[in-house]
Amino acid sequence: MISYLILIAITASLAWATVRVVKRTGQWTFAVGMAVLYAWTFLGAWFFIGDALSGYQGYRIGLNYYYLMEKMFPFELDPNYHIALLGYSAYAALVMGGVWVMVRRIHPVKTRTFPARTVDHRAFFLVALVAALGSFAIIRPVIMDAVAAKLSIYQYTRHAEYTGASIHGLCNELVCLALLLGWVIHLTGRNARFFTAVGQRWAGWAYPAALLVFSFYLMLLGNRHELFMALILGSLVFFANAGIPRGRQFSLYLAVVLVPLMVTGKVRNLTWQEMSVLDLEGNQQIPPFTLPIIQHVPRQPKGILPALGERVISNEFFCAHFSLYGILRKDVRPEPFISAQYIAASMVPRLLQEKRPPTAYDYYAEQARLMPDQGYTIHQAAGWYINGGWGGLAIGALLLGLFWGWLMRLRAVPPSLPLVWHVFAIMGTSCLVAFMPILIRDGPEIVKALVFEGFAMPIGIVLLAVFMGRKRTRRKLPVAA
Repeated sequence: MISYLILIAITASLAWATVRVVKRTGQWTFAVGMAVLYAWTFLGAWFFIGDALSGYQGYRIGLNYYYLMEKMFPFELDPNYHIALLGYSAYAALVMGGVWVMVRRIHPVKTRTFPARTVDHRAFFLVALVAALGSFAIIRPVIMDAVAAKLSIYQYTRHAEYTGASIHGLCNELVCLALLLGWVIHLTGRNARFFTAVGQRWAGWAYPAALLVFSFYLMLLGNRHELFMALILGSLVFFANAGIPRGRQFSLYLAVVLVPLMVTGKVRNLTWQEMSVLDLEGNQQIPPFTLPIIQHVPRQPKGILPALGERVISNEFFCAHFSLYGILRKDVRPEPFISAQYIAASMVPRLLQEKRPPTAYDYYAEQARLMPDQGYTIHQAAGWYINGGWGGLAIGALLLGLFWGWLMRLRAVPPSLPLVWHVFAIMGTSCLVAFMPILIRDGPEIVKALVFEGFAMPIGIVLLAVFMGRKRTRRKLPVAA
């Protein structure tokens, strides 16, 4: 029961503090970000603690994280878990403290208004088309190899090493960001606060059509995080840009993205042959668990409730959550500045330096002796602990909180000029919140991706559309006699 008391205390504290920050700043985006941080930090704990207290009977309601115990380590309610839970609580509290330091002097005043910037929807489609062609050109040979080997395209591409893998992923993110941000601006263009468009009615059908086509492509690859991250950002920009409530448009926006996301989770581990005949169960025979504490857990529980729970409760809420516990259980010693060494080395092109030092995640996986055939994640708090112990965890939490609070201060009174700074101020908090699911499930090295993928890519796409929209508007202005 100690664990539940810790959970209740930190949950109540974070909820109270979040409400206070939102009232102070008027920025409900912060509540969304805190919900994401909480979900990937504490949500798995609510299920696990009850499951452990019941003797691991959670499979009856659809919990299916047990395979991770054999690939990682047994998950038990022991002193190490209590310490890890306190560590996560301290991390979340310090993030909140850093935010409050930056926003406590913000007064809830009405946001400064500026004329909405006109965008050109052709810019969004141009970025999406070029990125989609680049993605397919890189991955096509790998897809053919997976089909020929009768393997799941998703599993094959996850474990196969191929040239241009990083560029392929970035191309997919660019397509999702361009289409979802562009469609948001089209749906909210009338009476918009920040971004609007003139004419170009063809965008109304072109965006959902392009999204459905590209979603099918991502479904074959088994990729979901690109759509998910872009969906969060697009949703935040939708409500920020909408001058009036647009429930019907937003419902359509969600449906076009959420349906492919759900289908992808069901079929991505199937081979091309299984998908072609709609064999949704596959033909894999999985042996029973051998770990003593979960030997009674069936691999594939039968019943409506387990099937429903398995679809609703994601295993992503467990893997990162147990990383700090694993560090303590396996007595993994901190490796000072390991993330800084990796970031410094990553600035050198691979052509000049192919081998790079390990990340905090690599170090954790090796020292904790995790099975190498499974992809794991490490919580941001655990990554900072690897870099500097409990002091490193505290520093990482404060840095995130202070940065988040600074973005909120900038958003409270966005500057009018220069244009780049203006767009950054408007979109900054939304970009950070959209990137939060990735940020929380990785080590400090993710700061590099945050700068480029989290901020530069989406803001750069919108800036390109604004520049093209400005030129298009100028060409249509009547010439004085």
